[in-house]
Amino acid sequence: MLAGVNLNDTDDIHRWKPEASGEFSTKSAYKNFFVGPITFEPWKKVWKSWAPGKCKTFAWLAIRNRCWTADRLQRRGLPHPERCPLCDQEEENIQHILTSCVFARQFWFAILQPLNLARLAPTRTVSFADWWKKAEGKLQKQHKKGFNSLCILGAWTIWKHRNACVFEGASPNLQVALQAFKEESHLWQFSGAKRLAALSLELGDGQAH
Repeated sequence: MLAGVNLNDTDDIHRWKPEASGEFSTKSAYKNFFVGPITFEPWKKVWKSWAPGKCKTFAWLAIRNRCWTADRLQRRGLPHPERCPLCDQEEENIQHILTSCVFARQFWFAILQPLNLARLAPTRTVSFADWWKKAEGKLQKQHKKGFNSLCILGAWTIWKHRNACVFEGASPNLQVALQAFKEESHLWQFSGAKRLAALSLELGDGQAH
């Protein structure tokens, strides 16, 4: 089969396929290591947003269903609440707590309404990550980072309120949760959450919420 092949006198050259130029680069070599694996899409919204590290870590765990809610405790034979401590209507899991629970939906509506974004509040059973992605996609580019910080802060506030109900015997109280969100939001903005502050100023009534 090779007998009829005529070779010319041109020297062989090396061409690097991952680069259009054919030239090798460490950047393209590194990227090529990750061709094929499944990527975790929401990671940028979590780790690239302004928020305290513990709040980012919580959001990451929540999206990956790694929080110690009733469903996870039950699978390991550990004591767990029979019903969601916030609504007392359904079995508890982290997606329910953050978006599907009646309490959570009222909470999101209440914090988004002053920003004229009430239309983005979750209205049906959906995961936290899916709701976040869909809601962010409806915003203009300059508002996305502030909204991402708001989503992390909102989820963190709901989680802390849930924990107060479970471990401290507190009763679910929407006004208490909203006040906690407002106070924490002021602290975040004071600490450097500029996009969160801008979101309130540009979309709200001209005052930081």
